[in-house]
Amino acid sequence: MSAGSPLVFRPSFAQRAMAMLLFAGSWLVGVRALAQILERLPVLRASLKVAEAASEPTWSFWIAITAAFGAVIAGSLLLLGTLLGVLMVEGSQVLVDELGLSVEHNALPAPLARRLGAGRLPWKHVSRLERSGPFFVVRGAGEPGPGGPKDPNLRFLLVEELERLVLTILERSPNLKHED
Repeated sequence: MSAGSPLVFRPSFAQRAMAMLLFAGSWLVGVRALAQILERLPVLRASLKVAEAASEPTWSFWIAITAAFGAVIAGSLLLLGTLLGVLMVEGSQVLVDELGLSVEHNALPAPLARRLGAGRLPWKHVSRLERSGPFFVVRGAGEPGPGGPKDPNLRFLLVEELERLVLTILERSPNLKHED
């Protein structure tokens, strides 16, 4: 491999398509659930008014209304999570060259991309390669130098040739620690 031509690892078409299907499916389910909640909310409100007029307890109606709003909030967070997942799969790539490796999340704003694992690590700073939740994590071990930042922990979700990438990292990282 020459210094001018880095290896580029990206998610395959099938991996990107699966992420898009999960995203679209969760949006369809979320929209359907929101429509059902909005459809039943006037009935709950009318039942609440009738119960108040008859001086009956209304706590069960308030619980139902609160649960409906809680479901909307939880569904919204889930939909944002699937959107973030799609953006991470669609815009991610891992670059491997003679000096080290870097992870890019091009579809995300730069501060968010850095927070989610974008960055660059020289080979001599790679300390561990592990799986953490849905992410593959390449941990940096270098201590912050004078005025320099700490090594980042690189994260990515999927790449097409994962085995080749892992073997390349294992071969080129002299300080990689193996855990038994």
